[in-house]
Amino acid sequence: MLKFRPLPAMTVIAIVALAALIVLGRWQWDRFEEKRALAAAPVARMTIESYRPIEEGVQLVYGVLNREPGWRVFAPVRFGETNLFIDAAFAPGPTPPDWRSLRFPAALRGAGPIEGASIRPPRSPRFTPAPSPVDRVWYAVDLPEMARAAGMSGAADFYLATDYVGEDGRPIENPFARAGGADLLPPERHLGYAFTWWGLAIVLVGVYFAYHISVGRLRFGPPRLGSS
Repeated sequence: MLKFRPLPAMTVIAIVALAALIVLGRWQWDRFEEKRALAAAPVARMTIESYRPIEEGVQLVYGVLNREPGWRVFAPVRFGETNLFIDAAFAPGPTPPDWRSLRFPAALRGAGPIEGASIRPPRSPRFTPAPSPVDRVWYAVDLPEMARAAGMSGAADFYLATDYVGEDGRPIENPFARAGGADLLPPERHLGYAFTWWGLAIVLVGVYFAYHISVGRLRFGPPRLGSS
């Protein structure tokens, strides 16, 4: 025989928390599937040969390279009648550098051809930290606002992700040159977060019933003599 007398307030709180954990897990699972599909999609590549560097327009976008935090250097150029941002360099470190102290990427100063992946940034992830346009610091690629912060009259709705240059002068493949752009987290991280939220939901259910057992509000078997 099962006897269960749930605590009303605790039950309501547990149900709300359980629903929230399930929804959060589902959201992370959807992000995992979305990013996995984007990673498998082909990436268009583009080469531009005639352009003018806009050296005062550099912007910084947070990113993670080789598991280390840092800042992607978005350097704008004038391409025909269009302002175009180039994801051309990476400044390591958790603290954003002063954009005024950064040298405009050397590969873009020589006016040689620029070749890279043509990427339209995806929508900003939910809960993205607020940017600091004055400091030219961004936590998601927002080309119109980045152009405004640079004092430019608009920009193309895509950017070019070129190879970075290592300390030894050799090119380094740009890990953000993927279809749909790239944000801070790879697909596998979202999968891990989904399992974390769902795992917490299971723990919550276990704690809820364990507590009711410990205080005698959930019992199995025949009722005890003399119990109310």
